[in-house]
Amino acid sequence: MGRTTSKDLAARRWRRQGAGAGLLLALAAAPGAVACSQGSESAACAPTEGIDHRNGTLVVEGDPWSGYFAFRDEHLLDGTPYTLMYVEQPCQEQRAADLTYGVADIAVTSLDQYVLHQPEATVVGVIDQSLGADALVLDTTRYPYLDSVDDLHRLVAEYDGPGNGPVLAYTGSSPSEMLLNELANTTEELDLSDFELVTVDQSATAYQMLQSGEAQLAVVWEPNTTAARDAGFTVALSSADVPDSIVDVILASNRLIEADPDAVEAVVDAYYTTMDDFLAHRDALIEAIAEDSGGVLDEAAAASVVDGIKLYGTNDANVFMNEPVFPLDQPQATASLQSIGSVLALVHPDIRLSRAAIDGSYIADIAVARYGTGGGAGGDPPADTAEPTGGGDQ
Repeated sequence: MGRTTSKDLAARRWRRQGAGAGLLLALAAAPGAVACSQGSESAACAPTEGIDHRNGTLVVEGDPWSGYFAFRDEHLLDGTPYTLMYVEQPCQEQRAADLTYGVADIAVTSLDQYVLHQPEATVVGVIDQSLGADALVLDTTRYPYLDSVDDLHRLVAEYDGPGNGPVLAYTGSSPSEMLLNELANTTEELDLSDFELVTVDQSATAYQMLQSGEAQLAVVWEPNTTAARDAGFTVALSSADVPDSIVDVILASNRLIEADPDAVEAVVDAYYTTMDDFLAHRDALIEAIAEDSGGVLDEAAAASVVDGIKLYGTNDANVFMNEPVFPLDQPQATASLQSIGSVLALVHPDIRLSRAAIDGSYIADIAVARYGTGGGAGGDPPADTAEPTGGGDQ
C-alpha cells in the first residue's frame, strides 16, 4: 500500500509474521499479481472501478500521500485537450496491473514499487524524495532509556528470546518496508531477527500501535513522524540516513506512450508548471497541502511534510532525470533505480532491471522550452524558495 495522510484511517488490519533470518524483509508480490500483500493474509486488492476514458479523460492512479496533491486537482489539465480523473488505488499490485492492462494511463508511486511490481510503464518524471519524512520511531515514553538504536539491545533483552521479541510495526509493500530494508542493511544495531515484525495497512496504524503500547518500534511517515516526535517518542533513524531510498515518480503506461505521446507531454508539462509556481511560493505550497488533507493537517503539520521531502520543479527534475552525475556518469534517476533494484534483488532474484525504463525526454523538452538549456535566465536554475530544511538541489 502507498503512503496516506492521516485522513485515511482505514479499518485496522494486520498480520503477524515471524522474523526471518538475514537483514532484509521479503517484499511480497509477484509481477502482475493483484492479491494485495497488506492486511490479513486473505485480503485482496479491490478492483479499480468507475473508470471513464471517454472525451480525452486521462486516468491517474495513486494514493492519498500528500506529495501527490497536485494530481488530485481536477483542473490540472485545464487548457489542454485532456481532462484528469484521479483514482485512489492503495494497492500497489493493482495499480501496476492497471497500468499494464490500460485501466490507468498514469500512476504515481515510489521507485521501489515500480521496480518490484514491474508494470508495463515508463518513468517520465520525478515527484519527490524523502529526506526524513519516513522514519523509524522508538517508544521512549515507556522505555526512557530507548533514545537511539544503540539501546535496542537493552529492549531486546527484556523479552524472552527469539520468536518473542519486541514488536516492530510497519506498512508492508510500501516505502516503509523499503526504508526498513535499507536501514537494516546499513545499521548493525538493527537486527530484524530480534523483533516480532507486524505489517499494517498504513502509517497511521503503525503509529497507533506505538501509542497504545502494542508496538515498541514503528516505521511511519509524515504527518505521523512529526506527531510522534511531538508526543515524546524518539525518531531514531529516517530516510535522511539512507539517501535515495524513497523516491516518488510519475509512470506513464507504455500503451499511452505509444498511442498518444502528446497526452504524456500534457501531463508532465502541467504538473511541473504547477509545481514551479508552488515551489516559488512556500506559503501557498503549505496551504495547498493542508487543504488537500481535508482539514486533518493544519499548516504547521503541512509544513513538516514539506520540510521532510524534496519536491521537484522543472529544472531540478530535468537534472535528476537527465544530467550525468560523477563518478558513474549517469543521471541520478538511473543511479537510484539501480541502487534500489540491487537491494530488492537480494530477496527477489527474479527482478529484472532491464524491464524498467526511464524517459527524460519529456521533462528535457519542457525545461528547454521554459528556461532555455540548463535552467532559468542566464542559464541559472530558477529560484526555489520552498526547499526542505534537510535537502537541496540534486
